[in-house]
This record gives sequence, structure tokens and C-alpha cells, in this order.
Amino acid sequence: MTVGISRGYEPGRVLLILPTTDIGVKHAALAEDASLQADLQEASRLLAEAEASLSRGRIEDSQSVAKKALEQFRACKSAQGVADATRVAMCALAEFESRKEALALGQEHLKDVRAAGNKEQEAMALQSLAEVATFRCRGELRDSALAWADEAVTLQRELGNKKLEGFALLAAASACTQKSVKAHQRKHYLRAIKSLKAAIQLFTECPEEDVVGRSGEARALHGLASATGRLEDFRKSVSHAREAAAMFQQLGLRKEEGLELEFLARLQLQLGHYKEGRKSAEEALKIFIKLGNSTWQGVALRTCVKALLRAKKVKEARKLVNRRMDIFKEAKDVVGIAATLDATAEVVMVEGDPSGAAKMLQEAIKLSKDTKMKERQLKKYEATLMAEMANFYLQGQKYDDALDQARKACHLFQKMDCEVEMATTISTMVMSLLCMERPDEALEETNRAIKIYESLNDKKGEGLAWINHCSGLTKMGRFEEAQKIAMRARDIFASQKLLIGEGQALDHLSSLHMTKGDFTKSATCAKRAKQIFSEASCFRQEAFMAWAEAEALFGLAQMQDDHKPGDDLPESFKKACDAAEEALKLAKAVDDDILVMHSQQVVAKTRIMSFRHWEAEEPVQEALEIAQKNSQSMEEASLFLLKAQIHICNGEDDKAQEVAKTARTLFEELGSEQGVEQAREIIDGDYLRQREQEETGVTAATPMPMMPSESQMYGSGGIGGRSGGPMPMGGGAPPPQQMAAAPSAAAPAAPPKGGPTLEQVQESVQDIAMSLIGADELELDTPLMDAGLDSLASVEFQNMLTKEFRGVAMPSTLMFDFPTAKEIASHIKDNYRG
Repeated sequence: MTVGISRGYEPGRVLLILPTTDIGVKHAALAEDASLQADLQEASRLLAEAEASLSRGRIEDSQSVAKKALEQFRACKSAQGVADATRVAMCALAEFESRKEALALGQEHLKDVRAAGNKEQEAMALQSLAEVATFRCRGELRDSALAWADEAVTLQRELGNKKLEGFALLAAASACTQKSVKAHQRKHYLRAIKSLKAAIQLFTECPEEDVVGRSGEARALHGLASATGRLEDFRKSVSHAREAAAMFQQLGLRKEEGLELEFLARLQLQLGHYKEGRKSAEEALKIFIKLGNSTWQGVALRTCVKALLRAKKVKEARKLVNRRMDIFKEAKDVVGIAATLDATAEVVMVEGDPSGAAKMLQEAIKLSKDTKMKERQLKKYEATLMAEMANFYLQGQKYDDALDQARKACHLFQKMDCEVEMATTISTMVMSLLCMERPDEALEETNRAIKIYESLNDKKGEGLAWINHCSGLTKMGRFEEAQKIAMRARDIFASQKLLIGEGQALDHLSSLHMTKGDFTKSATCAKRAKQIFSEASCFRQEAFMAWAEAEALFGLAQMQDDHKPGDDLPESFKKACDAAEEALKLAKAVDDDILVMHSQQVVAKTRIMSFRHWEAEEPVQEALEIAQKNSQSMEEASLFLLKAQIHICNGEDDKAQEVAKTARTLFEELGSEQGVEQAREIIDGDYLRQREQEETGVTAATPMPMMPSESQMYGSGGIGGRSGGPMPMGGGAPPPQQMAAAPSAAAPAAPPKGGPTLEQVQESVQDIAMSLIGADELELDTPLMDAGLDSLASVEFQNMLTKEFRGVAMPSTLMFDFPTAKEIASHIKDNYRG
């Protein structure tokens, strides 16, 4: 039986270390060598047995037998036997979560071999220490791990052993990667990639018959997959993982192949490749079933379930977990049962029972206490599942329960000094508090998380915490502060070249501009975020931002109040219609019902706006069916209102009033006063009186009755913050107070006399922008982000403008307040002091 249960198993713990199989093979042969003394033969037999147990996952047996072998080799005064037994014992102790004991054993051995002057054994002792200290150790030990690995690299290079130099480079890369996993810093990943590429060059020189040496290349490819994935280059990451899995299969290394396939499955799910992810996870599960390893079966099972659920194969997922549960129960495999409960909780959650899902995880925690997990490992497993319970409750809108579980998990992580896990759990607390309308408390928690990430110098975590802070400020209506914070988060992500985070920050900025009625800036931010998510291969987020862009362009088009039926369609209308159709296409491509529903909604609105209301009926009906299927009551009510509007456009007033009554009933159940009022306006025929007034010339005619005002389509901002809530009945632009543009960081000074002409300023701005973009020409009205001025270049662009036009305040929001060279030049000219 394996020692314990694993969640989010780090395959690098197996794949990025020097295998002990060579030691096992060598000592199995020595155990049969009759020319050796009997006690040496026995010691070799014990060590071969220990290594075999380690390879099969029988960790407790392995570390116990390895210690016996070590004592016997010491009694025989066999230096090489002691070195081999020490390595196997250290590997087994590390897997048994006895890292402190493993490190003490390794440091004692290192002291002995240095005293003896044995460079080969010294290099191997350093390798073992580096591997043990890399995973599940505190920061200072990870620093030691890197130092030990670097020493091992130097020694193996001096000794001319290219294979072992390659494995020492793997240890160095692993240490760098783990340093960044705990505190994201791009430089560590880049160093890891450099070491891994150097290792591959060394491993390619190993002879064909050297399986361990040839496996080094596959292990290095796994390391590249891990590092590039952390840097959000998922396409490259998948390519490396797929190549590594193929190499492990070719070499007949089934355990390694299974681990790589499970890792590949997770990457494929990240890219939205659910079919491929399912296939990889199922192959991994089959391998682990044959190997009889419950821990790895549990990891692969959970990934299989995720793949099935994302592909909407809920019944198949349910059958899979039920089947595995029966097998584990029959075998009385506690580890397998607990792991299956964890996977089943995912299914129960999708089936709509968050309390039932949380109960599954509670049972898994109870069962884990009957395993042979170490105390710290057990506590961390408990805290991790409690944090997951909090997420389940949050998704199920049980906010009090979510907050309670998150606080308990956070307390456990704090007691264990697991700072990253604690800060991550704080995020769940923040979202719960925001949903409970307690933004002041949410801001206090985000400040706590920010301090943790700053102390760790974790830029990615810090940026995400600032995003949460932005959500809190937005909830409180402090939009100007929220905008500055979103820009700060964006700059942090851009400095680390973290595309997903930058896209999330731009999403917030888009939503904030929408809230203020600045549709142009909202659309610009949404479009840039869409491009970023596409580049990062995050296709669901790309589809989401396409919808956000379409909504912003719809709001912008609504401001064209002079358009009449029969007129040529204004360019703003065409852009909104095209964006809506693109959003729907992308939403269908990622097979996300909720996104499809929202996209159908904006498609319908743009068609009505363009006087093609008969083409709006089908998307509204399809969206309505999705809303009803997914219990999206607010969207259902809003769609009934939109359906009523179509009936009005068709002259079917009686049908419009009947549909509006259905909407009113839903709004009343939801407690939406605004929605009830909008439905009442249709039911009471307010629009008929308006029509009579227009026909008699009492009031100015509006191009289309009851068009929604887009600024009110959104909630309080943030990722997922927009919602297609109740649509207002009045036409035209939003109220003037919502139309105010974002103020600059500094108040503009009075325009001075003299100085360069506007044309001269425009030429200078164009020249600077083109030098950074690498273009030969640039139209004044082209948004600079669309022209290719990325996040890092925009910072340099602003610095160059500041130097060129001294005395002109350049706000941090320059690129969003003034997206084109023409607008920037006007800002500079208006504020030029000379």
C-alpha cells in the first residue's frame, strides 16, 4: 500500500530525479556473486529489495529495508555500498515525508566522503541532498538545494561524467522551478529552462543501451513542459510533454509514462482540448491500475473526471467514480477510497449539490487519518480539502459556509507556515465577503494577502491580490481608485510577461470604463484582453472578452441617436454587429453554454438596433432555452423582456404584454425592483403612449423604442463581474454622470502660448510609436495597442514622451485615456508648458 493521498501530485518529484534503478540492478547481481563475503551479499540483497520496493511505491518497506542495508554496509566497511544505500534510503525517506531525517543522513554522508576525498561519491551526495531539499521544504532549504545542485554540476563536469552532469543540471532546474512555484519570479524559470536545454545536449550523447541516460532527455523535456507551462506558454508546454511521454513509452518506463500522461492531460484541459485531455488521463489511469499504485490512480482519476465534466459527460463521470469506488472498497484500499471520494465530489458539485460535494471531502479527510501519512502531510491534506470545500460552497452561492471553511483552511495553513496556500485561500474569503456585500472586510483581507506576496517577492500572487482589491473597490463604487489598482496589477503582470494576469487586469479596466459609460475605452481594453488570451491559448477567456467587446461596441453604437430605418448602417453599428457575431462563434467553439447565452443576447440586441428585429427571434429563443436549462433566472427574465421588445417591433402588442408578465413574475421572485418596473412599462403600455406622442409630434421621435442602455447591463466589475441583468427600457445614451471620461492623474494646465504646433507634436508622437512598434507608417487614428504597442513597449513609450515633452504630465492611464497618436498629441499640446 502507498503511504498517503496526493492532490495535485508534482510529477517532477519522480521525473526530475536521478533514478535508483541502476543501483538496484547492480546490487541484485552482487547478491548472486558467490565470490563476495556472505555479509556483503546479504547487504546487496537487502539494498536490491529496498530499491525494488521504492520503484513499486511501497515506500514504508523501502525506507526500512534500505536502513538495514546501510547498517550492514557500514559494518562491512564498504564505502560504495554505503554510498548506494544512503541514496536509496534518502529517496525513500523523502517519499515517506521524512525529509528532515533524509537531509540529516545526506549531510552526514557528505561530510564523510569529503573527508575521504572521494569526488564521485561527494557529487552523488550533493545530488541526493539537492533532490530531497527541492520539494516540500522551506525557502532556505530550496536555496540550499540549488547550491548543492550547482556544486554537483561542477564536480561532475570536472570528473567528465556527462550523464551525471546532466542529472545534476536536472536537479538545479528542479530547484529553480520550485523556488518560482512558491514565489513566482520569471528569472528562476528562465534559468531552469537554460539548465534543462544544456542537460538535453548531454543526454543525447548517452549510448542507446543506457536506458537511464536516455531517460534523462525525456525527464528534461518534462522539466521544459513544466517551466514553459508556468510561464503560460501552453502550446510549447504541451509539445514538450507529448514528446516526453512518447520517449518514456519507447523506453518501457511505464510509471514515468503514466505520470507524464497525467501531466499532459492537465495541460490539454488548460487549452480546452477536453477530448485529448480525457484520452491522456484515461491512458495514465490504465497504467497506474496495472502498477497497483493507489496514490497515482487517485491523481489520474481526478483528472479523468475533470476532463469528462468539462466535456459535459456527467453521467460517464458518475459511472467512472462509482466503478472505481466499488473496486477500492472490495480491496479495502483506504487511500483509493479517499481519492475516489475527492473525485466524486467534483461530480456531485456539477450535479448541483455543493453541500453533498463538501460532505464527500469531509469523509475523505476522516479516511485519510487511517492512512500512514505523516502528521504535517495529513494536516496539509486536510487544509487543502477544506479550501476546496470553501470553493464548492462559493460556487453554490452558500457564502456563509464558504467563508467559514476558507477561514478554517487559512488557519491551518498559517499554523504550518504555508504562506502561499494561505494567501490563495484568502482569495476565496475575499470573493465570499464581496458576494455577501461586505467589501470593507474584503479589502482588509486583500491587504493581508498582498503583504504575504510582497514578503515572498511573488509578483504573480501580488498581481492577483491587487485584482481582488480592485473588485472590492469597485463594489464600493470607488471607481477611480479601482482603475488605478487595475493599472498597477496590469503593470506587474506585464513586467513578468504573464499574459493571463494582464488579460484579467484589462478585463477589470474594460468593466470599469463600461461602468462610467466610456464605451470606446471599454472596447479597447476588451479587444486587447481578447488578443492576449488568444496568444496565451486561453480560449474560453478569449471568448468572454469577445463578448465584453461586443457589449461595449453595442453601447457605443447606441449613442448614434440620429440613425433612422432605411439609412445606411453607421460604421459603429457594423462594428457592434460583427463583434457580436464573432463573440457567438468563439463561445460556441469553446462549448460554454453561459457564454453562448450571453453572446446570443448581444447578437439579438445588435440585430434589433440595426432594424433587423425578425433576425433576433432565433438567438433570443436559443439563449432563453440555455438560461432555463442552467437555472439562470435573472438572465431568463431579461431575455423575456428582450423577447417582448421583439414582439413590439413586430406590432404584436398583446404578445409583448403576456411575455412581459412572465418576466415580471421572475423579477418579483428575484427581488429585482428595476426588472419589475421595466416589465410594468410594457404591461401598462407606456410605450404605446410614447408612440402616440411621437406620431402627433408632441415629442422628438426616437429611432427605436425601449433599446437597452448598455452601461446598466453590467454588475460591479471584475472578471465575470459583467452580467446581462435587467435591461432598462429607455433608449439613447446613458445619463451624463455615467458618461464622464476617466480623469488624468494630474489636472491639466491652461494651454500656453507658443511651443510646437499640433502637427509637429503629432509627427513626434508618431515617430516614437513607430520606432517601438517597428512599423514604417502609422495612422493618427489607429489605436496604438492595435498597431502592436504591447505592455512593455507602452511603458517605454510613455518614458520617451516624458523626456521629449518636459513639463507635460503623462498619467499612468495614458494609453487608455488617449488610445491613438492623435489623442495623445492633443493632450500634449493642450498641456505643453515649454
